[in-house]
Amino acid sequence: MFHSGTVGTMNAKMQLLGRAAVVGAHAVAEKVRAPTVHTRSDVPVSGRDLTDEWLTDVLCRDVRGAKVLAHSNPGGSSGTSERVALRVQYNAEGQAAGLPTELFTKATTSFKQRMVLGGAGALEGETRFYTDLRGRTTLEAPEGYWGRVDPVSWRSIAVMEDIAATKGATFLEPTTGFTREQALDLAGQLARLHGAFWGDPAIGVLKTPADYLEMTSQFLDIRKRSAVGMERARSVMPAALMGQEDRLYEGTVRSMDIATNEMERTLLHGDAHAGQTYVTRDGRMGIADWHATQQGGWAFDFAYLMNSGCEPEDRRAWQQDLLEEYRTQLPQHGGPSISHDDALLAYRQQAFWAYTAWAFTIGRASYQPEMQPVPTCLAIIRRTAIAIEELDSFAAVGV
Repeated sequence: MFHSGTVGTMNAKMQLLGRAAVVGAHAVAEKVRAPTVHTRSDVPVSGRDLTDEWLTDVLCRDVRGAKVLAHSNPGGSSGTSERVALRVQYNAEGQAAGLPTELFTKATTSFKQRMVLGGAGALEGETRFYTDLRGRTTLEAPEGYWGRVDPVSWRSIAVMEDIAATKGATFLEPTTGFTREQALDLAGQLARLHGAFWGDPAIGVLKTPADYLEMTSQFLDIRKRSAVGMERARSVMPAALMGQEDRLYEGTVRSMDIATNEMERTLLHGDAHAGQTYVTRDGRMGIADWHATQQGGWAFDFAYLMNSGCEPEDRRAWQQDLLEEYRTQLPQHGGPSISHDDALLAYRQQAFWAYTAWAFTIGRASYQPEMQPVPTCLAIIRRTAIAIEELDSFAAVGV
């Protein structure tokens, strides 16, 4: 006799196989003949498959007479998604309107990219952020111009500002920890984001941390992959946590339930690790890559960002100041006043996901793309695992 949990797992795996078959069939067909894109309702396979006609409909739709005359792709890379630089030339009307010329695209081009982001329910987050929400917050983040997802093939594309070109932005290397000034600035950036959307009904359509964990558990087997990741990261794991993969996962489940059901909700970046941060030419810190946009408790983002980016000795020295910076700025941007004790408890409770996400990343299966380099995974796993131990996060969530 099957237990209900066993049946549920089998059903999820059958669903995943079904989705893989459909997505895989589309990916194969696209290699034979990529779909031609004419209007913004079409979803291209790659940022290299765009047409001037499609770009005109996407970028010139609000400017009478404006037209894209030519475009080029001066560079690109591929990881969790395909990223392609995009340079656009307009006619006189487009130039007079100051339409953006330095952009880049993010697309789910490969089968593996679609399965990871589609299976995690993270295909539409960036589109929603850039088209509906970006303009309502003053945090430093790229501007977005278009996004669309094909729900059958799991093709997706987002067109956004190339901040390296427009702002001289340099992305931080995750293996290099934050400076104190960078960490304080980022605490303030999160307060700008969270304060603007605190309790806002507009975010009610977004997934929660608990939703995200359920999807990655069912479709990507995150519990098993994070256990594999612990073994692969053995060299950097605290001795006290080795062999506690089940407890760490249960702590993650409880932590994300708290972020979903026991904290007031705001707009979350959802994947706010150190590698998503950049510094502009004028020294301002910013946050990019909004594919995992969610709604939930503020400390989900705060703990993820600070624990993934601060070396343990720096986190110990700065964490009170970082919490104070966040608490001070939050009411200035529309959020509530939070007591120090409540903020510290929430921070301790939300330490788990940063570790589990990166144990999963390094513990990937063969069907998943190499989302991050191994040295990056090891650096973040080391920092976040030590944070769980030192913050006594197990006690904070009662696991």
